[in-house]
Amino acid sequence: MTGSDTCERILTAALDCFLENGVQRTTVEQVRKRADVSNGSFFHHFRTKNELAEAVYLQGLELHQAELSAVLTSTAGLRAGVEGVVRCHLAWVESNPRHAAFLLAPPDWSAPRDAPVIMAHSREFFLTVARWLRARGWDDTPALGVLVAVWIGPAHAYTRDRLPDEAATPAAEATALAEAAWHALRPHFPTSRPQDDPQDDPQGRPEDSR
Repeated sequence: MTGSDTCERILTAALDCFLENGVQRTTVEQVRKRADVSNGSFFHHFRTKNELAEAVYLQGLELHQAELSAVLTSTAGLRAGVEGVVRCHLAWVESNPRHAAFLLAPPDWSAPRDAPVIMAHSREFFLTVARWLRARGWDDTPALGVLVAVWIGPAHAYTRDRLPDEAATPAAEATALAEAAWHALRPHFPTSRPQDDPQDDPQGRPEDSR
């Protein structure tokens, strides 16, 4: 959701309140006072607290997925993309610790992924990911959800325990996590070859020597 400065103030205030108190214990009045807006202004933008929570979640999700999508270009080699997504995720978490904490923490409210607007946005993102993977030899086995869990799951787990600490530096472990993701995914791409794209090995080492 985008819009006026008032809307952005409400979203920012809500994120602060949700991280401090959880969604269930946060009240509209707390958000409204923190954002310094009237009741009328608040309800002009959001009908319910749950709708507000969905908007905060979607804002972070859109920012995060846009960064990841930018890595998966049509010219990116398989290894460059696989490792690049992990590095991008870690860098985004480090730069956006509060949004990341809200996205990665177990929700204390109705499952955000079940909200239609969030489901629609995620569906488009994962269709993009699936197309990129198929173009590089993935044959839909294992299922996309499994492949993504193997790919980004360890990085998610590593960062989850370090949020919302704004002093955390998860990107410092990018090389180890990115290489681990590559070695986990590579067996599922039998058509990948070292000569397909020199970017497939960012260190300049022949892949078939690994």
